[in-house]
Amino acid sequence: MRSGDLKRLAFRSFEKRFNLQEIWRRCYFLETKQWTVQELAGDDVLETSENLLPEFIAAQQSKKETFESTAEWFQANNKRRDYEENFAPVGPSWAAVQAQTPVPRQPGIWYMHERQNQEGKHVPFLFFNAFTGKYYRNRSSEVTYVPAKSRWLQTGLPHTSEEHPMKMAHGSVCLPTSSGRKDDMAVILPELSRTASLLKQPLPFMDKPAALFLLVDGLRQSNLAAEWCAKRFHTHLLPRLSAYHSEPEDSELVAVVREALEHLDHALLESPARYAGCSLAVALLLGRRLIMCSMGGCRAVVCSPPAEEPPAKKGPAVRTAWSCRAVEGGLPGHTKLEVLASQRRRRAEAYGPLDYEGRPGDELQSASASQEMLAKEPSDRDRAVRRALRAAHPYAALGLSLAEAVAAGAGKNAVEAFETLLGPQKGNLQTESARSRVKAAGEAIDKMLAQDIFGAQQLAELFYVLDEEGGIVSQQRAAAFLAVPPGCGEAVANGAVQVRYQAVLSGVAAFCPADASRGWEILREIIDAAARPVTPLWTPPTNARGVEVPSALGLRDLKRPRRLVGLEFSAEVFRIEPGSSCCLLLLTDGANDLTHAQIGEAVAEHQGRPKAVATQLAASCKKQGSSKEGSESLGILTAFFTLKAPEETPQPAENETDTKKRKAPPEKEVAVVVGPQPGGGMPNRIRVAHILMKWEALTAHDSNARRAAKKGRTQADAEKELLKLLQVLNAMPQGTPDASKKLTAKFAELCKANSDCNSANSGALADMGWIVPGQSDKDFEAAAFDLPVGAISDIVISQRGAHLIHRLA
Repeated sequence: MRSGDLKRLAFRSFEKRFNLQEIWRRCYFLETKQWTVQELAGDDVLETSENLLPEFIAAQQSKKETFESTAEWFQANNKRRDYEENFAPVGPSWAAVQAQTPVPRQPGIWYMHERQNQEGKHVPFLFFNAFTGKYYRNRSSEVTYVPAKSRWLQTGLPHTSEEHPMKMAHGSVCLPTSSGRKDDMAVILPELSRTASLLKQPLPFMDKPAALFLLVDGLRQSNLAAEWCAKRFHTHLLPRLSAYHSEPEDSELVAVVREALEHLDHALLESPARYAGCSLAVALLLGRRLIMCSMGGCRAVVCSPPAEEPPAKKGPAVRTAWSCRAVEGGLPGHTKLEVLASQRRRRAEAYGPLDYEGRPGDELQSASASQEMLAKEPSDRDRAVRRALRAAHPYAALGLSLAEAVAAGAGKNAVEAFETLLGPQKGNLQTESARSRVKAAGEAIDKMLAQDIFGAQQLAELFYVLDEEGGIVSQQRAAAFLAVPPGCGEAVANGAVQVRYQAVLSGVAAFCPADASRGWEILREIIDAAARPVTPLWTPPTNARGVEVPSALGLRDLKRPRRLVGLEFSAEVFRIEPGSSCCLLLLTDGANDLTHAQIGEAVAEHQGRPKAVATQLAASCKKQGSSKEGSESLGILTAFFTLKAPEETPQPAENETDTKKRKAPPEKEVAVVVGPQPGGGMPNRIRVAHILMKWEALTAHDSNARRAAKKGRTQADAEKELLKLLQVLNAMPQGTPDASKKLTAKFAELCKANSDCNSANSGALADMGWIVPGQSDKDFEAAAFDLPVGAISDIVISQRGAHLIHRLA
């Protein structure tokens, strides 16, 4: 048994995981530690054959077995039949191995579990030996299945997928900017297992239900990266989830999300949207576990109901606000403090700006401080400090021009001029940080000048070309810099670099390796710009090249040549207990003004109506409608989860006998069922009334429309109007038969006054009459048939418009 399987068995209890947390924290420490030569000195433990599990090479089974007698044949046949009937593998989709299929070289009855590889071919994923009861997996993740190369190791017992009685309700609101650009996008896959099967990446060993919630927030006044990630994230996540056959630990699930984000980011940095970027928040539901991750300006909030609901009384409904808390991370390496520490360390290694602290208004830029930025400072002293703090390289920290950078003693002279401006007294933390950077830059430049003046000049040219281009080198400038035609191809561009810079930068690397390495990184970006085909490539406007978030997807100029922006994210795993409910909210930075009190009140008012919660919170955001371009976009994703408590089997009374049980009359069969069917199925028909709000952009013909949409009304306007009506209905008395009648009458009154559907004119109740499945829009029916009698739905969006639905019978 593998150590990972022992760990899973030893720490199966979710409530007592203190030792396991320490193991995860220690693993994270060992992965991120920078080892010294002294620490590495010592005896190494080699992974010899004595320390490894035995490997098995795949080969075809013997085509024919020989027996000396009929009795021996019967005995072998009965044994094989017994194993086939009583020793079946765990999980679905196992198939008996055919004679031509290579299996691990061991005797037995073999079963095989297949999955698709990157080429779309079905290949063996797991083998099961019915004779020994053991499972085997492919040791290599690179070699998909080549009998001559594949090595199979014994693995643990596959996880038996468990179906939890979970009820989900979800909704989102993504409001565009004033110019109509939609920077924020929400993706909801409530049936992730079904989606995975359709994409040939099934999840047979994962707990159910499985769902994915994703909210992305575009940066730099662009939605290109947000759209890219919204369409592709699940395609990077599902293959990694599908590769698990055992029950993954919490840290393993977070590692799956991290790998998916890394591969998605790598693809985005090579796409035409490479200079765009996005923050995101993602939640993955697997059984009772809710994995929540947030990156950049997005955040996740979890709300829980009060411990005890107040007893229902006659009169207006009294609701207690739900408690809310922000998800700040609970796993090693993904807590808020650890993420901040990792981001600071990365910026320090990348010669990042020293005045960035992540406060509102702080920005990261790939180029040094521009003259326009320095001109805003009130004095020469402040300008010198700001220039050093925002410098992208040592030459900019000293304020040297290209001609001054190669003069003898340039570094020393610049340091003395800086000290004269600052004076002998000590300044604040930023001033002293600038002083230290200037001194280090002066020493480094003088060292380069003393060793190789020409190399120092070539390096200065590389640094300054990036500053002059604002951090993104255009194709024309890159081609001119390398003296090659635009779109020349990678081979030609690399040849030009080899001729002009290979020997020079190799010489500089001997005494200034860090600066030479930065020079090579700049050259790689210049090569890419000059070599790529001459096609339009989106670049952010000059005034939008700074970003406030330290972690995001995309933003190639802020990751290459300097890693100013990373992929760090906070992560936490929340377990939904049986018999409990919770609400998850994913929010973009447009909702930063929302307080936990506002969120808790909205969730309490619209319990089980996620669309209404998101609409109310969006209307409460102060930032919505801001005059600052790029800050108007807003995204809120809401999801309610309710896990049913396990049902207790009723125990018979002590004096009850089997005879009495047999005398119980049989249940009568009902031919037509109106209302919930046995087992919670969909009723055959229901009677509903609804309020329809149409908006101007709807183009589909509606034969049941009462009137045309109000001129100028948008979808967001229609949702806000329905929210106001819903708030009126929520404020009415509840809990008695008389209150239910008044609610129905009030709904009919509002329907007649506001609905755009012809049903508003039909009778006293203004209802649609009896409807059956398949009669209406599928989204409308899904919400209507899920309602209990007398209830009012969430805001529902269909092809006809926005609805509020009231079930009458």
